[in-house]
Amino acid sequence: MLLARLCLVVLFLSSPLAVLGQTPKFELVKVAEGVYACIRTEPPGLTVNANSVFIINRDDVIVVDTTLTPGTAREELAALRKLTGKPVRYVINTHWHDDHIMGNEVYRTAFPGADFIAHAQTREYLPTTGLRNRQQAMAADGYPGFIAALKKSLEENRNFSGAQMDEEERRTYASDIRIAERYMRENPTAQVVLPTITLEDHLTLYRGDRVIEILSLGRGHTSGDIVVRLPQEGIVITGDLVIWPVPYVGTPQSHPGEWGLALEKLIALKPNVIIPGHGQVLRDDSYLKLMARLFASVKEQVSAAVARGEKLEEVRRSVKLDEFQKQFAGDSHIRNDIFRIYVIGPAIAAAFNDATSKP
Repeated sequence: MLLARLCLVVLFLSSPLAVLGQTPKFELVKVAEGVYACIRTEPPGLTVNANSVFIINRDDVIVVDTTLTPGTAREELAALRKLTGKPVRYVINTHWHDDHIMGNEVYRTAFPGADFIAHAQTREYLPTTGLRNRQQAMAADGYPGFIAALKKSLEENRNFSGAQMDEEERRTYASDIRIAERYMRENPTAQVVLPTITLEDHLTLYRGDRVIEILSLGRGHTSGDIVVRLPQEGIVITGDLVIWPVPYVGTPQSHPGEWGLALEKLIALKPNVIIPGHGQVLRDDSYLKLMARLFASVKEQVSAAVARGEKLEEVRRSVKLDEFQKQFAGDSHIRNDIFRIYVIGPAIAAAFNDATSKP
């Protein structure tokens, strides 16, 4: 229970980075002419940093998401400056979690004329729920407790279940420590930059010959999820509506019952390239369909249990996601931990809340 509580505190914020002086932990991937994804190379873990995207247009640049700390945003900005001297005109935040917004101040300082675009719910959450979660993470039972637990596990060579650690777990725990420690170093003084432009449904930008569609497909990871679509290139930038290799739910603000529907809308856009909020670039929609089936199953099973009059703890015992866990996690101990901590518990609880809340 302690592990689950600590990890959920972490995911409220991200839901990962290099020690100062180390090589930045991202790979710059060209996915189309003028479109580059900064794909994080830390292993999937219990705390994560987010992918970012540069869209280099005729006269300017659009940045999608700005990572977990100002320092990592500066590392990515340095990579952008090697690609182009054009100014950043817009920064788009796909939702309000810290791993997607804490580098905003870096772009505001470097490009004072830039506008920041997000869903209206993101602007509402950032100074309220987002601030409270950030304060909670800084408290002793937040990131400091999480870091201490990880270090203890590494010292004893025992994972959180008490079993001997394998190499993947050791590598992941060490990465999680670096990420969390960097968060604690940099973010107490970081400034949160609120959106200057918000949307409810959609917004289209025209930059030279390029069309950029910003779409709300419905509630999923949060109530303020947006995706960025480049229709001419067949690219969608999904934020945490899509997370690979395991879909992190993890927060009370998630809506599993609607997440699958949002994914169906995303699939209907027929993208050729999917840049997820976390994980590798995807070249087909098979993973999206797997995620959609998972959330449809959660919704169906939870709704049936609620109809039988079951309380939350009874629903937790009724809902079976073993087959999905095998498909997402396989034999990886750390991915099975992620699925248990960030999918099974939170998804069932969030779906239960949605199923029992009054209209």
